[in-house]
Amino acid sequence: VEKDSEYQDIVSHKDMVIKKYQNIFSKEHIPLLTEAEFKEFLPFKNNHHWTQLPRVGGRIIQDMPILREALTLLLDESVPIENRLNELRPDRYWGEHSMVPFLGMPVLTAILLINHPDKYGVWNNTSDAGMKIVRLWDKRWETEPAGNSYVEMNAIFHELSSQLQIDLWTLDALWWKLRKKHK
Repeated sequence: VEKDSEYQDIVSHKDMVIKKYQNIFSKEHIPLLTEAEFKEFLPFKNNHHWTQLPRVGGRIIQDMPILREALTLLLDESVPIENRLNELRPDRYWGEHSMVPFLGMPVLTAILLINHPDKYGVWNNTSDAGMKIVRLWDKRWETEPAGNSYVEMNAIFHELSSQLQIDLWTLDALWWKLRKKHK
């Protein structure tokens, strides 16, 4: 893993990315969040971690007041995470009941990781693939409410990061490396 330059790029930028985007996605700044700030986070060249986030960025920002409301809910730690995610995105995929169309689990959980790097892992196609490769995937997660599934996955993310003695950011990079190796 140490010899993989892409992996090292992801891991080495963790502190810089978290510091920058924690400010942008802070509860205090969300009411002021601009389209440009949100879109700036999405490309890999800026977040140094996720490559697929820009695909839906233009659709997510179509209603900034609703996006700000959704992000305020996402970051409200007084509400259990499964309730927040079930309200924001009750269906795993592009569900018609989502608060913000196209604001999916990859973006939501990336923002959670940025804000609480020791608390929340990322749920995206890469972590799905990695969990399937290591046989930790539970088929129920494909049909259960997204928040409920995420809570179970996040517990596994924490267990793995503890066993491997790495943080959740690095675990997410390992999912990417594992998926890349098995393509």
